[in-house]
Amino acid sequence: MSLERKNPEPKSQRQNKLAEQQLRHEIQQLRNELTEHNYRYYILDAPIITDSSYDQYLRKLEQLEIELGEEIPSDSPTQIVGAPVSHVFESREHLLPLLSLANAFEEEEVHDFNRRLREAVGQGAASRNVTNQSNHQKEFQYIVEPKIDGLAVNLRYEKGSLSIAATRGDGRVGEDVTDNVRTIADIPWRLEGDDVPELLEVRGEVYMSKASFEALNRTQEQEGEKLFANPRNAAAGSLRQLDAKVTAKRRLSFFAYGVGAGADSLADSQSLLMQRLEAFGFAVQSFELFSEVNALLENYQTWQQRRQKLSYEIDGLVYKLNSIDQQQQVGEVARSPRWAIAHKFPAEEVMTTVEKIVWQVGRTGVITPVAEMKPVKVAGVMVSRATLHNVQELQRKDVRAGDQVIVRRAGDVIPEVVRVAGSGTGQVGRRGKAVDIPASCPVCGSHIEQSEGEVAIRCSGGLSCSAQLKERLKHFVSRGAMDIEGMGDKLIEMLVDEPADSLLQLKTVADIYAIDFDHLTGREGFKEKKIENLKRAVEKSKGQPLSKFLFALGIRHVGAVTAISISEAFCSLESIMDADVEALQSVDDVGPEVATSVRSFFEETHNLEVLSSLKGSGLWPDALEKKQSLSDHPLAGKTVVLTGSLEQISRSDAQTALRKVGAKPTGSVSKKTDMVIAGANAGSKLKKAQELGIPVVDEPQLLEWLARTLG
Repeated sequence: MSLERKNPEPKSQRQNKLAEQQLRHEIQQLRNELTEHNYRYYILDAPIITDSSYDQYLRKLEQLEIELGEEIPSDSPTQIVGAPVSHVFESREHLLPLLSLANAFEEEEVHDFNRRLREAVGQGAASRNVTNQSNHQKEFQYIVEPKIDGLAVNLRYEKGSLSIAATRGDGRVGEDVTDNVRTIADIPWRLEGDDVPELLEVRGEVYMSKASFEALNRTQEQEGEKLFANPRNAAAGSLRQLDAKVTAKRRLSFFAYGVGAGADSLADSQSLLMQRLEAFGFAVQSFELFSEVNALLENYQTWQQRRQKLSYEIDGLVYKLNSIDQQQQVGEVARSPRWAIAHKFPAEEVMTTVEKIVWQVGRTGVITPVAEMKPVKVAGVMVSRATLHNVQELQRKDVRAGDQVIVRRAGDVIPEVVRVAGSGTGQVGRRGKAVDIPASCPVCGSHIEQSEGEVAIRCSGGLSCSAQLKERLKHFVSRGAMDIEGMGDKLIEMLVDEPADSLLQLKTVADIYAIDFDHLTGREGFKEKKIENLKRAVEKSKGQPLSKFLFALGIRHVGAVTAISISEAFCSLESIMDADVEALQSVDDVGPEVATSVRSFFEETHNLEVLSSLKGSGLWPDALEKKQSLSDHPLAGKTVVLTGSLEQISRSDAQTALRKVGAKPTGSVSKKTDMVIAGANAGSKLKKAQELGIPVVDEPQLLEWLARTLG
């Protein structure tokens, strides 16, 4: 019997397949990274990259998705705004989406924006003639406002009274912060005037003034708590407090800048809309009107100088088409309106002097060169340390003790040394010698490792290194993890540095739950109330969900979003601990590197001992209920929209139940919607569903379907 030999696949086809696989891998990697950054920025209020870096990643993802040429999933970062709401606050759906703004960093991008808008509204060079050019130019105007560095909120007024206040969330559903918003003096509880719409959504920015920010950080320092990095983070953290009394003490402010639902009869231009909002009782910013792009750019240069004189932080200017008709004509894309753009300021740069270069050890053992400098104010914050990132960057920039350097600080990113000021010759005779790269850990003396293909150098000491232990503990107690309020950086450092025979010394994260904090009595700054609050916070943290516990463990490559995906896939810590690399890789957000890291963590004897100690202390996350996704269920795999008032089940309970049977509840009706469930007084969503021919069912039918599976 002869075997017929198959023709080998042509080389060009193999190359094309490899290129496509690489493209898909790069796209998925970028989606995961951007999702993680969204979660850190919008939910944790703790971003780790600059706005410009985020924008570069987002644009690269957009280009790669176009190159792949397939339908882009609705949950891609290029299609959504912000991040999913956290489970701490009740969800609130915006009547109209609260979109984000596209960013411009270069003048050329502003010129492109201007060109696109003029063409879209018939103002392009080809569409104008000499006789009507002047009239067209008068009609085409930009309104320009400073871009506040704060937190976007949506305020719903019913018959003139504030009924709901919600954060942006994912642009369609946000977190209910109504009680906290009522503490902000700039936000009226009731709108002024006789011509108030029956229903109105007012959009604006909650922010913290420079004076309030400095006062808050003084209080934080006096109480031994962690300082806020900048006013934006302070405002976000203050607005999302569980106790409105805490928010009230933080002295937040608000500027209104737009409207959602109810805008139809208010004004025919953005400038008139601002006047209407002010008449309703809102604080609004001053604005300017321009017709030409060059005037915008000249004004931008002026504002870079003026921004320092403001009592609050701004990080750019916002350009909007002034005409509401033209805004509607231009429309929007998935994430942002086409008729507006944020022209961001470059990161502020200042000069100071390097006193010495030190080596800092992080929680994963990465050793980073850090410049200790003469204190200098950068972007409103006093800075005395700035990262040099890694050995390669240190050598490339050739930073030494005695150098005058340019430092910048963008967003919440650790301050960085940009470059040595002036030429090297100007520093001769005053410069220190080139920095030696350490051969062993500067803290514990363990040998240094460097993985193949990695720039980073690492301490091999693990938790035997006190520096790594401190950083792991700080991560474990942080807000996005176990959220132990009151256990700040200073307290952790003090407890790790306690003598070996001290009953307070922390050696592992498990020790947090074994320590008797009464032994702090009598120490400076530790009064009875503070100690009691600390004990309550430690006990409360035992109720954190599985995803937060998994994130708190500090497993390499497992961020907050990945921890949620793994938790929802396996539902219990025991199942995650038993999962092999192949099973872990079956989770959407988990690749080979993450899966290997998780598997290695749960194979390490020391980690298992710590987990056993935590369990003995009463800390073990509850298992999640397995999602039901029965193939024969009418709603399994369906994209479902809830609209109108539900009488027998709350909207949030309905959404939870829908997810349990494998459905995907969303906030808006589109061609991708499979079904609309309409309660009483359903409005525009019901009408749109009927226009698109989408099946519509009522609340009794929904309850019958849910009862069939959920009993």
